[in-house]
Amino acid sequence: MKLLILPFLLVSALLAENVTFGKVQKVFSWDTLNIRKNADYTSEKIGQIPFDASCIVNHGCGKNIDFEAMGNMQEEEIKAFLAQSKEEWCYIEYDGDSGWVNSYYLTKSDMQCQ
Repeated sequence: MKLLILPFLLVSALLAENVTFGKVQKVFSWDTLNIRKNADYTSEKIGQIPFDASCIVNHGCGKNIDFEAMGNMQEEEIKAFLAQSKEEWCYIEYDGDSGWVNSYYLTKSDMQCQ
């Protein structure tokens, strides 16, 4: 099974864009964007992002995740990632939390982020 996963991951990593930074969009000022454990709105909430946040590390959406993020995953995490990847969900990092947000609420940031 490992031999089948490796080529897919290598191709995905090569096709994925470099890490980009995003900002929250379409969230009311009194609300937050939830970070989910899995790519599903019913999944456990593991964090939240303010309505006006920017410089959110976006590792990619769907199966197009960047190589750095995949390199930090264990084999079981990679299997789980592949099983739950959906185009409308992005794998992000914000304020120490890593998880999934719906791409509808995320847009590319034009700020200088590091």
